[in-house]
Amino acid sequence: MMMPANFSAVAENEMTYVVGGSLVDVLAPAMKTENWQNVSANVIKIVGNSFLDAYTNSILSQLFDGNYVPGDVIGFSVKNLDKAYNKGYNTFGGNWGFAVGALNAGMQILGGLSAIYTLGSSSIGLETKKGTLPTL
Repeated sequence: MMMPANFSAVAENEMTYVVGGSLVDVLAPAMKTENWQNVSANVIKIVGNSFLDAYTNSILSQLFDGNYVPGDVIGFSVKNLDKAYNKGYNTFGGNWGFAVGALNAGMQILGGLSAIYTLGSSSIGLETKKGTLPTL
């Protein structure tokens, strides 16, 4: 039997399988379901903390400014959704504007839900100018 010059016959028992160098191949065996659940929960908490930081002062000032009228917080939330939608819509206009505006409004809703999850999942800790207050 004639073989090409660059052909090398290797017996089956001499073959070596090499694991590829992709990130999924490296991480997937090491990470279990619980690990991926922790990643998901931590991402939600990061988004929630960011959202809380940005909006807590505004919402609390609506409640405790001495001029509270029932519906102020809901009105504030609707104005934020409207502002987010209009930013996307006015940037692109037409169908793309509608889609980006809806995406912006949806992200605001997800941020609010992430903040609620963050508040409900564990103590967020309270800080004062003198340091952190102990959790109860």
